[in-house]
Amino acid sequence: MIDLLAVCAHPDDLEAGLGGTFIKAKQEGLCTGLVLFTKGEAGGHAGAGLRMREAEKAASEMELDYFAVLDFPDAGLFYSPEAVQALIPHLRKCEPRYLFTLLSEDYHPDHAAVSKITEAARFCAGLKKYSPDGKEWHCEDLLYFGVDDRRNRQRPELYVDISDVIDRKRRILEAHASQQILEPCMRMAEAYGQIAGVGYAEGLYLKAAFTVRHPGALFSKER
Repeated sequence: MIDLLAVCAHPDDLEAGLGGTFIKAKQEGLCTGLVLFTKGEAGGHAGAGLRMREAEKAASEMELDYFAVLDFPDAGLFYSPEAVQALIPHLRKCEPRYLFTLLSEDYHPDHAAVSKITEAARFCAGLKKYSPDGKEWHCEDLLYFGVDDRRNRQRPELYVDISDVIDRKRRILEAHASQQILEPCMRMAEAYGQIAGVGYAEGLYLKAAFTVRHPGALFSKER
């Protein structure tokens, strides 16, 4: 079982928006994973080969327990039954406790698409018909994060202090050298940190009630 599983459109989405949180989760002994829908071949002047090498380097730095890449076109990802069906086996294989995906209000249309795909796949994957052993599965919560707020005017409802892992966050951003995301992502982490009253932070959006017994229980196995 994977404790935290992210479903993203592009190789650098998780690192940009929630990489520090996943690094912290791993340090706490939780299992983490990532499913990508595209190889990011439309990002800048880098082809799929380079983007995948960068993604694998970042995944290694984050010490992900599960890493899978689907074969949908970058800048051509849309909600479809085929996309939903492609994700379901990964959800059933990982059976994540917490599922993360991109905010539908994010600027890139691929982000909006993967958000809707993940929501549908989460529901369908919980049905017995998709279970290899006939058992039901339901993740505890689906949470959202953003990486480009040019269209989003919301503020995150939850902030994760990543000040103690900011150097590792920097390294996973540097792994995606072809995308030149280091500076804007560090600015975003610093801005979120100012809002949260810490050095650096990452933000999460909640579309449903999210309850913990005490702040330290967030994502812990004793929640």
